[in-house]
Parts: sequence; C-alpha cells; structure tokens
Amino acid sequence: MLVYYIDGDYMRTFYIYNVNDYFCDVYNNYPYKLYKILEDAYLSNKYNSKNSSIMYGEIINNYNKLFVNNYIFANNKFDIYYSNKDNIHLISNKKEYSKLVVTSYYLKLKSSVNYPKFFDNINNYSENIFICDYVNKDYFWLNKVTDKKEIFIKQ
Repeated sequence: MLVYYIDGDYMRTFYIYNVNDYFCDVYNNYPYKLYKILEDAYLSNKYNSKNSSIMYGEIINNYNKLFVNNYIFANNKFDIYYSNKDNIHLISNKKEYSKLVVTSYYLKLKSSVNYPKFFDNINNYSENIFICDYVNKDYFWLNKVTDKKEIFIKQ
C-alpha cells in the first residue's frame, strides 16, 4: 500500500462519543459541561480508574464494534486511499492522513486535517455524536458543524 504523508507533523486526536438521548437532551445547549464530564472520565481512564467505565456507561451508548467496522468499510470500500484491518481504518493520501480506531466506548481518530472524511460517515451513523480533542481543548456536536471550516482550535 502506498502511504502519503502530509507536510508538517501536526496531527489532531479526536475522541468520538455516541452520547445517550438523556445526556444529549440535557447538554445539547451546554457542550462545555459535557466536555468537562467526558474529560474527567478520560483523565481518570489514564490512571486505570474504574470510575471512568462507570462514567462512560452512564453518558454514552457503547459502539457495536462489528457493526461500526462494517459500516465504515461499506462507506469507504471504493476509495483507493482507504484500507482497514480489524478495528483500524486508514485514509492516506496527499491531502489527508486519518487513522480511525474503533473501541466499545469511543472512536479514536487521529488526523492531519480539521475535518476528516470519516466525520461524514460518523455523522450519518447517529445524531448524538459529540467530539472531543483533549490536547487542544476543543469539542463540538458533529451534527451542528454545518461548514467544514467551522472546526478550529478554541483559544
């Protein structure tokens, strides 16, 4: 497989959550509060805390890994720059390098662009998708991003 690398080494890491209906209704207009809750779960997960599993279980709907892997594959199988193996999906061309890893709690997407192609697939998967970039302290509801240029790093 031919792998292209983008000039520069700037990569963003997005954690993509499928928020349950209750938390979506409550925090729809308060994304910062939801971000802080998920950030707490993310940080406690780094220290092998069982609390993160409990917090994730209350806030998000788990992903069915088999279904999501098949869904992503079906939406990208005709793209010559797409490849996959097990729970890892890759798009690599001159404009974009994106690696999507499917887990039960979230999808982890590392990308060289602010709006990866995988976002279009995930947006069609569910309306309750909330995305966090913990390194850059960025967060947003995917269905509220109407223009690909709206995604930026909050300062």
